[in-house]
Amino acid sequence: MDSFFVSIERALDPRLEGKPVLVGGSPAGRGVVVACSYEARRFGIRSGMPAGRALSLAPDAVVLPSRPGVYTQISAGILRVLCRLCDRVEPASVDESYLDLTDERADWARAESLARAIRREIRSAYGLAASVGGGPTKTIAKIASRLAKPDCLCMIPAERIAEVVHPLPAAAMGGVGEKTAAHLRMLGIATIGDLAAADETLLRRRFGKNGPLLSRLARGREDFPVVPYRDAPDPRSMSNERTFRNDTDDLETIDAALLFLSEKLARRLRRERLAGNVFHIKLRFPDFRTIERSRTLPERTNDEKTLLHLARDGARRFGEGKPLRLVGVGLAGLAQVPCREEELDLDPGRGRYREALGVFDAVRDRFGERALRKARLL
Repeated sequence: MDSFFVSIERALDPRLEGKPVLVGGSPAGRGVVVACSYEARRFGIRSGMPAGRALSLAPDAVVLPSRPGVYTQISAGILRVLCRLCDRVEPASVDESYLDLTDERADWARAESLARAIRREIRSAYGLAASVGGGPTKTIAKIASRLAKPDCLCMIPAERIAEVVHPLPAAAMGGVGEKTAAHLRMLGIATIGDLAAADETLLRRRFGKNGPLLSRLARGREDFPVVPYRDAPDPRSMSNERTFRNDTDDLETIDAALLFLSEKLARRLRRERLAGNVFHIKLRFPDFRTIERSRTLPERTNDEKTLLHLARDGARRFGEGKPLRLVGVGLAGLAQVPCREEELDLDPGRGRYREALGVFDAVRDRFGERALRKARLL
């Protein structure tokens, strides 16, 4: 989907069309840009940028609060459209999915016809633009979808990979971030074509087992299947984080946030009947320097007391006694665990409501209402 959150806001309010639009937190607080329009991007604004900084670059931009409930509802509707048109659909995020058109792949005209139908159906149902890219692998299809933006269609058969994909910079390929791209440049590898032609022994020596994989991705020879969402495995990790209204080194405020996050994470895990054995803590300082540390546990857990103990220990060890901007906790190495009878809930809506009240009460009982206000829960 093209600039998904902004596009939804424009569909709901056509007066926003053509204007630089930011969706996210308030510039007056500690909010960040969650999404921005193409007009806003021309000013150098990007997702994740502090909202105050973004507004200084584009003072006339329209700033809208994020409405995740609305976006999720429309995302689910678009997924239904895709599943109606194709049997094998793998959601990659709230605004992106992979479709396996293996039956159509031998006939690219038929595949392109289906891609046009997808764009037409989404626009008809929701008034939103979708860019569709097609290719013989997920990586090539992803590159094609980026080339199709905004609001277009791009199909790259295997015989056109060298012509269309290989001249692109290596960073345009999924799996190549800034650090990897910098290492590749040190090896004289600047484009996807350079990566496709690189010696796999050299790549393995520099990047380990991922080195030859990068070369295969560049040549369009990966074999990652599209996994329909009904057959998708359990998530490999879950996490929660909170940005403080003001940078703080107040131990009571930090502890209240850790308790809230640990309670919320534990309840999410138990609701999905999951437990994990790799604990993660994330700490961000006022200068945006971020520390992430993990700890492998002797056995899997989804117990809030255990998570809170680990979170407190991590904040004490790695917080450096300095003010913090953000704290986060997470658990990886997840696996299904038996559901206890007292956890069964036949009303998911009421279950989520009780979950919110349970977290709220836990923080209030432990620290009082003053801590709730500091943690932005009141």
